[in-house]
Amino acid sequence: DFTVTFSESVTGVDATDFTLSTTGGISGAAVSGFSGSGSVYTVTVNTGSGNGTIRLNVVTGGGIQDAAGNSLVTGFTTGQAYSVTKSPTFTDVSPTYWAGTYIELLVNSGITSGCGGGNFCPESAVTRSQLAIFMLRGIHGAAYTPPAVGASTGFGDVSTTHWAAAWIKQLAAEGITSGCGGGNYCPDQVVTRAQLAIFLVRAKHGVAFIPPTATGIFTDVLTGSFGANYIEQLVADGITSGCGGSNYCPSNTVTRAQMAVFFVRTFNLP
Repeated sequence: DFTVTFSESVTGVDATDFTLSTTGGISGAAVSGFSGSGSVYTVTVNTGSGNGTIRLNVVTGGGIQDAAGNSLVTGFTTGQAYSVTKSPTFTDVSPTYWAGTYIELLVNSGITSGCGGGNFCPESAVTRSQLAIFMLRGIHGAAYTPPAVGASTGFGDVSTTHWAAAWIKQLAAEGITSGCGGGNYCPDQVVTRAQLAIFLVRAKHGVAFIPPTATGIFTDVLTGSFGANYIEQLVADGITSGCGGSNYCPSNTVTRAQMAVFFVRTFNLP
């Protein structure tokens, strides 16, 4: 059921005034019921088959009118999209897993298809090699392919034959990272929550963006410490509220489940 609330009482509302937007593998979804009066209406939707998301839209035009007889001029297509899971996509992600909805949205976006063998590996740490691919797909879309790596990756510890060489080189070319120091990228090093904050803020706001100076909203992130400004910007953007207990846990490694949450929120994945 979707609840549709107008800013004032309207008339002429019926089921034909609503359409559905779906993503993923959902098919056969349809409006199956309608009730209400005045300014509040309930629209019941049959979710069809398959996994994905469903959003209810109010169409432009139609017979909806206010008390003065004015017709609805502009429809509404920015409502809540709900994730629908008929059966688990991954054997290691149960329907009640805390990040299950975010994982489904990340997969539906095409940024990842899991870790192989029908699994997502939600508790596995994300490496810097993996993050390069995830980041570029988040920025440019799931179909993106980086340019050929050429004669050098620009990093001493990433050969041109490394499985993520082209992605790592392109991530640096776009200014999202300059590596881990000493001319290296540290491709097998796991990503920390502080590092991820820098990656995501640069992806969201552009590499030239300089976040405001941190004020110390987390007890475990001192002002002036590594990534502090970016961490607090991530909070200001509504991407995270920390890891609990007024902490951010900047040195903790990022799991694939946590990454799903960060990415869905940062890139507004439907």
